[in-house]
Amino acid sequence: MAPPVASSAPAAPSPSAAEPTKPVAPERAAQAEPATFGDSQVPEVSFIVDAQRKAYWSRPLVRAMLVLLSLALVLLLGSQVAYQERDRIAALEPRAKPWLDLMCLQLACVVATPRQIEAIHIDGSSFYKVRGDLYKLSLTLRNQSPMTVALPAVELTLTDSQDQPVARRVLPASELGGAVTSIAAGGEFSNVLTLAVAPGGSSIARVAGYRVLAFYP
Repeated sequence: MAPPVASSAPAAPSPSAAEPTKPVAPERAAQAEPATFGDSQVPEVSFIVDAQRKAYWSRPLVRAMLVLLSLALVLLLGSQVAYQERDRIAALEPRAKPWLDLMCLQLACVVATPRQIEAIHIDGSSFYKVRGDLYKLSLTLRNQSPMTVALPAVELTLTDSQDQPVARRVLPASELGGAVTSIAAGGEFSNVLTLAVAPGGSSIARVAGYRVLAFYP
């Protein structure tokens, strides 16, 4: 009797011994990143900015501050004009002079007769020798402005036959007018002065004419 033939074959793996299968991960659905609404991410809308700005300037407190600031600027500008033009204002409106005097009391200034050299016109003049070294200067000044102006100084220039200056002399208002310090609106000022010119010297001998000039020093 033949012996049984043994055969070997790999045993089929039991289900329990098989390598466990890895679950397949499901595909992730694409998800959009959540939007951020911070100030650095989303620009401000122009009409919202305009509305906020208008709302700010419409606040009662802001409007009151703007009004006060405007009044302060107007008062400052008016004070500067009053200080610079105090003489002219006092001449044109005498009722304002007490207020201008009060202002000058605080600012250490003086309200004086206005100076307006363009209003001064030399109506006539003459210069002639009386005797020896004495000469006479006759002068008439007219005020062409509608307000009183200060009496100006006068420069007398002696010239030779070529109209070149030989000698000059300045006559201040105190010497020209004495007690008179101003010329009324539309009025005139006249005076005759006796002047001494040093005798001798070739310069005086060459005097052939003269010029007068009114000015404010």
